[in-house]
Amino acid sequence: MRKILISETLDEIRVAIIDNSRLKNFFIDNNSEQISIRGNIYKAKMHPNAKGIEASFVDIGFGQSAFLSNLNPLKEEIGDDGVDTHKIVKNDFIMVQGISDYDSRKAPKVSNFIALPSKFCVIISKPGFLGISKKINDEKERKRLKSLKKMVTKNSGIILRTSSQNETIKDIQGDISKTKKKWREILTKFKENKSYGILHQEDNIIDSILREFLTDTTKEIEFNSRKTYNYFKKNLGKNKNTTKLRIVNKKDDMFQQNKIGKDIEKLFHKKVNLKNGSFLIIEEKEGLTVVDVNSGRSLNNTKESNLSVNIYAAKEIAHQVILRNLGGIVLIDFIDLDKRTEKNKLFNVFKKAMRVDKAKHTILPMSKFGIIEMTRQRKGARTSTLVSESCHVCYGSGLVTKKEIVCYELLRKVITKHSSNKKKKIEINIHPNLIQTLNTIIEKNQNHEDVKNLNIQIVEDSSINNYKMI
Repeated sequence: MRKILISETLDEIRVAIIDNSRLKNFFIDNNSEQISIRGNIYKAKMHPNAKGIEASFVDIGFGQSAFLSNLNPLKEEIGDDGVDTHKIVKNDFIMVQGISDYDSRKAPKVSNFIALPSKFCVIISKPGFLGISKKINDEKERKRLKSLKKMVTKNSGIILRTSSQNETIKDIQGDISKTKKKWREILTKFKENKSYGILHQEDNIIDSILREFLTDTTKEIEFNSRKTYNYFKKNLGKNKNTTKLRIVNKKDDMFQQNKIGKDIEKLFHKKVNLKNGSFLIIEEKEGLTVVDVNSGRSLNNTKESNLSVNIYAAKEIAHQVILRNLGGIVLIDFIDLDKRTEKNKLFNVFKKAMRVDKAKHTILPMSKFGIIEMTRQRKGARTSTLVSESCHVCYGSGLVTKKEIVCYELLRKVITKHSSNKKKKIEINIHPNLIQTLNTIIEKNQNHEDVKNLNIQIVEDSSINNYKMI
């Protein structure tokens, strides 16, 4: 059973997905100044030396070049049944879609393969093509879905997502028609816009949740915003009879009430303690992630074997990989196993635990050094990057909680305290490094009902780590 929690503080939105009482996904959006191009569609200007080159750079309008790749991000999802990239080019312009964002060392990456996702389908820039997710393996169902071939046009192709399985043809057709209309609007913009720039903005976090996580198993959604509640109520579709919507008091912490507050805090710790006494160390580096399995007290206090400890850890590692949205290369250093049969059993357990992952991944059998290697296609940013940044004290060798995250946490507490006594002045002692960020957030939300009547006094205090409420 799935439960979704949507908590809003001013212009920050936090979303938790709970399956069977366990935190499965966590998202946060606070409209930070960081530019994200992932999923956005652009009219890009080709560099003068780009013609005829398989991979080159283009300008998408941010004053910085983006790396153009012929990568097809959906090929692995639907198999090798003829999918290729399709270039939409006009004069010196090309249509591209963001794959990865800017960082301090690399230019953002874009692809000339365009994919416009919706609930049941993906409209792609390959005319005349119909693909079906390879996760739909029932031949009778695949044959039924192939009847939608007639909806393919000369302007685009269609990929039917896993979510289309067992849905009515009418509902799928409606979804395809709506998405094709959006696609035609993008094509029109591309033809009519005289300069390069953005053509389509990726869905916001609310629309993404509606699209990706609202399923038949979703039994309850909690909100602390009437506006978002009404938006979901309007767009529930067939789930309106099975999904309960509930508004909670703004001063209530729905994450704590649903007993996932500590789980969210642990999300950003390197060390993950397991109930059997063992623990994991998860080190996220720029090029890869390393997971180390440690027996801890498990082998000392019980009769557990190395294999049983590893199996227990493997299931948690799969959970953490998905929850933290780890991508790229992941190396897992398990406790040494001597027997090949045990190594094979562990490999199969881990592979099975990863089956629930929506992202494409490849897992290699355990090496002779006791390491399982995997690659994973990350969708969106790593969870850790949403809430942490390089430490200004250790010159980037460590991570600290982002200033925006700390300030929104502070404002949540201030708003809650103010709601119980609106006349009382609230004094805040705050570290100087946070003052500018706090003032920016307050100024940005100055007309918000929770901000405009606040009676607060801000005092600089370099002796504390973050803040202290008086």
